This record gives sequence, structure tokens and C-alpha cells, in this order.
Amino acid sequence: MVAGELALGRFRILDRIGSGGMGTVYRALDERLRREVAVKEIPGAITSRASREAKAAARLGHPCVATLYELAMDGQRTILVSELARGHPLGELAAAGKLTDRDVGEVALDVAGALAHAHARGVVHRDVKPANIVVEVDARGARAKLVDFGIAALAGEQRLTASGEVVGTLAYMAPEHAEGREAGPHADVYSLALTLYECWSGSNPIAGATPTATARRIGLPVTSLGAARRDLPRDLIDAIDACLAVDPARRPSTAELAATLEREVGALGAHTLLPPTATGAMATSPRRARRRRMLAALAYAGVLWAVAAAAGRPGLALVLALLGLPLLFVASKLEVAVAPIAAPLLFAVSLGGAFPALAARVPARWERAVVGALGWCWIATAALATSTGTRVGISESAGAGWTASARGAAAGIIAPLASPRSLAAAALFALGALAFGWIARAHLALAAFGALFWAAAFAGALRVIGEPAAIADPFVVLAGGIVALVLVRRPRSLWRRRRLEPTSVAAGASTH
Repeated sequence: MVAGELALGRFRILDRIGSGGMGTVYRALDERLRREVAVKEIPGAITSRASREAKAAARLGHPCVATLYELAMDGQRTILVSELARGHPLGELAAAGKLTDRDVGEVALDVAGALAHAHARGVVHRDVKPANIVVEVDARGARAKLVDFGIAALAGEQRLTASGEVVGTLAYMAPEHAEGREAGPHADVYSLALTLYECWSGSNPIAGATPTATARRIGLPVTSLGAARRDLPRDLIDAIDACLAVDPARRPSTAELAATLEREVGALGAHTLLPPTATGAMATSPRRARRRRMLAALAYAGVLWAVAAAAGRPGLALVLALLGLPLLFVASKLEVAVAPIAAPLLFAVSLGGAFPALAARVPARWERAVVGALGWCWIATAALATSTGTRVGISESAGAGWTASARGAAAGIIAPLASPRSLAAAALFALGALAFGWIARAHLALAAFGALFWAAAFAGALRVIGEPAAIADPFVVLAGGIVALVLVRRPRSLWRRRRLEPTSVAAGASTH
């Protein structure tokens, strides 16, 4: 029998499911209401302020908050009874590499909504971190519950323990909180942003090898999330960076963060799993990642030349290298690097003008522009190679045998691609992809109106530079815009079918 049974006799302890610096958690059965609950023991008596905060937390009514049912004292221990959250801790899923960008975005949206609800009612969490976010992932998407509301206050307002730990985890603590100043709503914003930064980038920029190393980093400026994940939507990167401002007054509110997440979550990848998160400094620095991309690009070109030389097709190798190298240098993901290949496929069925709208699904602005421009280059190359160059208006044909010599490829493919008319079309495809990326993420009514205006403007601009109807058909462009809108704004994880078997995780079952 544990202390919780002495104070709350109707709770029968089933098993122990977690422990840490702030207490031990048990899965228990409420024999009166016949439901499973989490019973947590925290050493030490509660203060009157902590009691008021716990009572306030118990009144929260949000689907993404693990409800606190009861609070009691048993000698020198505090007993909390709360909802038993189903799923896995976010930190566990991230460390196992079982999350996608979309999963993290959906979790972020749930937690930001829960915090906004609590902050509007005067309740501050004070210990937001991956271990206190319990996540279920199934075909409907990722759903999260925030646990341990009010526990930091119950444990004694972040006092330093004898072991050197700070109640409420250092690696996710806002600077003002770590300094002993008042931890208000903006401290929760900082902690949530740091949690998301870790999930999306692969590591926590504050966490060091030791508590002392971590403490030294608290309050220092954090490198932009874009340095590690420039493929993420720019507005999302800016929002996370703003939430990590050292000055609390410069951070957005949880409601503002939630609004940004709502706009951008549809643009996040839902199929590629993120690498497992690492502890301590960033596992792969942005500079090292750039070097790896450059080496991959050079290796790609070298392999092409070797294979083409053996097959007697150096002209083909030259063209493929020129079309592929730009994205190998800038693309952060394989799906971005291969995206332009879809352009000639669309062109083959008279839908080439719709490609910029589909390229707008690429989250990062710079990559979006490069994908759009290369989409045009692939379309033009396909037209020249298949003797249908008049369909794109830059030349009739590359001529026979261009694949067999670099000179033939330069004259038949590269020279037409570098013509002023072709470069103008490539620039329009790049601008079209950039513009539609902004339009698609606006309010739905504005996005629908913007899509109509964009289709007319894009098709008109192509006509001005002399592109024929095969590319500049406004109805084709509009159709592409409508499809892109549906793809960008589709319901949360509608197409995802990956499932994870949930386990029971209590509020606060994590270690500290």
C-alpha cells in the first residue's frame, strides 16, 4: 500500500508507471467511479499559493489538458489524482524517430491551444517539455494532451534541490524562470517553442552534457530554427524564433502562436519520419549539413558522367547534371530534390502551366522558387528532346544525336534554355510558385480569391513573353491552383495511415 491509498482510500493502486525528481506516479483504479486514473505522490507539503493554483488548474476544461481531479495531503506528501492520458510521451516518440513534421505541428497546435485556454484563466504550466506532452498517433493524425498542470508550483516554485536539479527542467526553462523571476505565460511560450525546436531540428540548443553546461546556455540567444530546417515554412520559423526571444515582452502569446500553427500545419510533410532527436548540442550543424549536400551534389554529377561515358551519352549526362545540381545543393529533403521531375509529366498531359501551383507546397521559400524555376527547365528540356519544342516556344527540337555529345547537348538543349525568353519563363515559374505559396496559406476566402487572381496574372504574364496556350492556358493554371489549395489546406493527416499502439501514460509519469 502506498501513501495515496491512506489519503484516498477508494483508489486501488494497479502499478507504478513512472517516477522522477518531482514524485512517483501510479496507475490506479477509482473504485467509486470505476475508471483508471493517475495518482502522483510529491514529497513535501503544499503552500497556500500552490493550493490555489492547483484548484485553478482543476477547473480547466480543454480536451488537450489532462484533467486534475483531486488534491490532498498525506503527512508530508502531496497527492494528486488526475486523468490517465493515453499514448506516448512526445520525447519518447521523438527519440525513437516515430514522428513526421506534420505530427509535430499537430501536437504543437494542440498544446498551444491548451496553454492559451489555461493562460486566459490565469493558470501557468511552468514545466512544458516533451515528457509532459502525451501523444496518440493514428490514421486521424496526432493528438496531444498536456499533463502536470500546476505541478511546478506544487513542488515549491523552482527551488534548487540538494542534488543540483531545478524543479521544472532546466533544458526547457525560460531565462526569467531560471533566474527566479516570475514565470508567467510567456515562460510557457518559450518552453513550448524550445520543445518544438528540438523535435523539428533533432536536438535542444540549450541542453548541455551536464546541468552546469545547460545552465550556462540559458539566456543566450538561440540559433534560428531556419539554420537547421530551412525547408520549414518561413512564417513558422519566424514564429518559433520569436517565441525564443530572451526578453519575455518580445515573445508572441500562445494564441498568436496557435494562429500561426493553424495556418502552416497543412504545409508540413506528413509522410517522411524525422530522424531521432539527439541529446546535447545539435547533432548535425547547419554548416556540416551544407557540406554533405555539396558532396552529394558532386557525387551525383560524377556518377552521371561515369555512367554516361560508359554508355556513350555524355550529352545526356551534362543536361541531367545541370538540371539536378541546383536542387542537390539547396534541397533539404529528397522529395524536394525530385519534385521538378513532375513538371514534364504534367506537360505531357497538357497541364504544365499548373506546376508552379503544385510547387508552392514546398515549405521553404527559397526551395519553392528553385523548384518552380527548375520545373520550367525540365518542361522545356522534355519538349526539346521529344521534338515538341514549339509547344513551349523557345525552339523546335534539340536535333538527333544530342545525347551522344556534350557539344550537341550544349547547342540543342542548354543554349535554348539560356535564351532570354526561356529565362523569363523560368523566372515567372519561380515567382508563381512563391506567390501561390503565400496565397495558399492565407484565410480560405482570401486564398480562393487569390487563386483566381494568381491564375489570371500568371497566365497573362506567360502570354506576354510569348508562351503558347500549351503552357499559358488560364483554365489549366486555375485547375492547378485549385488542386494545390486542396493539398495545402487538406484536413489534418487525412491521408496518413501509419499507426502507433498507444500505451497508458500518466500525468507526469516522466523523469526529470
